Amino acid sequence: MSTTSALVADPTSTVRLSLRAILQSFDIGRVDTASTVSEARRRLLDSRYDIVLCEYHFGTEETGHDLLEDMRAKHKLPPTTIFIMVTSEASYSRVIGVAEETPDDYMLKPVQAGDLADRIEKCFQRRQAMSDIYDALAHQDYAGALKNAQRMMAQKTPYLADVVRVAANTLYKLKRYDEAAAMFKRILETRNPAWAKLGLAKVAIKQGDKAAAEAAMKDLIAQHLRYLPVYNQLTELYISDERYAEALDITEQAVKITPGSIKRLQLAGQLCYSLGEMERASDYLTRAARFASKASDLDYRSLFHLMQIQVEGGKLADAASLLKQVRAKRDGDDDTDQGQRGGWYCDLALAAESVARREPLAAIDIMRKLAAHWDAPEFNFELALDYLKVINQLYAEDIASNLAQWIRPIALRFATGRHAHELLTQPIAQRSKIAEVVTQANEHIAQVANEAAQLMVDQNVEAAADRLVAEGTKTLNNRLLAAAANAAAKGFQTLHDDMYKQHAETCLAMMTPPDENLMQRLRTVLATPPEAVGSPPS
Repeated sequence: MSTTSALVADPTSTVRLSLRAILQSFDIGRVDTASTVSEARRRLLDSRYDIVLCEYHFGTEETGHDLLEDMRAKHKLPPTTIFIMVTSEASYSRVIGVAEETPDDYMLKPVQAGDLADRIEKCFQRRQAMSDIYDALAHQDYAGALKNAQRMMAQKTPYLADVVRVAANTLYKLKRYDEAAAMFKRILETRNPAWAKLGLAKVAIKQGDKAAAEAAMKDLIAQHLRYLPVYNQLTELYISDERYAEALDITEQAVKITPGSIKRLQLAGQLCYSLGEMERASDYLTRAARFASKASDLDYRSLFHLMQIQVEGGKLADAASLLKQVRAKRDGDDDTDQGQRGGWYCDLALAAESVARREPLAAIDIMRKLAAHWDAPEFNFELALDYLKVINQLYAEDIASNLAQWIRPIALRFATGRHAHELLTQPIAQRSKIAEVVTQANEHIAQVANEAAQLMVDQNVEAAADRLVAEGTKTLNNRLLAAAANAAAKGFQTLHDDMYKQHAETCLAMMTPPDENLMQRLRTVLATPPEAVGSPPS
């Protein structure tokens, strides 16, 4: 009997039975069925299938595309699995526009046995022809994937369009941005695919031209309203610049297209929470929880926000239940970084619950210990915002000085500009004694940056570099670290002192998240021998 396995996901029993019978007639040994997206998700999480036939519409907000996106994000659909989306003719044009994760093929109902057999055979042939590329990508061997793609292009493969797309995106993953951009442009000379336009925008981001990338992505949305990857990329750009209100607007537009996307519902809820819009945050996160197979399928931050919403609503029993789920998720997490952050979210949740139960001493101890991790790479901006939210709940006049001491290094690290300052201040805006700490931190960072900039204008590179390196490495502030790396690289060029080269490399390494464009540019500068630049000043 064939070892090939298949999953049929469709809400209509007659369709499930029909497709199952057709697949079994192809000598497929195992054919499982699912009547809902949730059931299909459980099947895919528990088993690996060679073929998936999935209806787009299930009569609920969750769609077949939501399932496809979720499973690929969880790496539960390997490249060898054939995923065919099935839909009615009336909705075909709308379905194929949602290209967040592209299926191997689309089919219209009613499905005929001969047509299905032909489609599956063609999918398998394409997968077989590109198996070397997929194997290399699965092992993150991007150089190997590119080599195989280039070989297939030279042989004028019948799957040229698929191979070219892989090659262009692989060049991007290899950080060969100029070559990737050139390939995207060549594609756009003969065709007009949205993915190539987005590829150019992503290259622009990596090369530091965020304004051009933003404009290109807005134009892409106007032209391809339902092309979801551009919404994701533009949202990511806004979040990286702490432009949360704009990120929320784009995310909400994407949610309207895929109202059952757990990932987007969580992101919308978290952005609302960070902006202080608690009612909307509750709505989005509750919807995400409803679609998830189990609460632990949500990420740590969503679970924490849901728990906080219950705490603020006085529903302590529900909050305690969510706390248990955060702990259970952390205990089962084998991802070191996520597990570390999960542990901190457990602590934050426990502190918030302790405050709600009027046990401030327990909360004080937890928050004091958490503050000691301010300099850990995993302690990110989002965690800082959530930390401040609990600080606000814990606040009392008699411990204000202690709270100020704990949040000062956090504020100094993340005070990178106006948007960041507004977000950091929002959770504690009504607590003037600690809100002032955040404002002072922002002013200090701005003052150091401005004074160093004036020193650079005055050609006092040594003093500027020394000041920025000292403050940047002390605060771990990305704005200062970037300026310090630039100044130190300039110092290496003009002063011919290897100490400044070391300073530049140290500052680049300390930036979290890293700035790939800055890193690439400055490492080119640092690789140039000082004598090639010119003589040092006398």
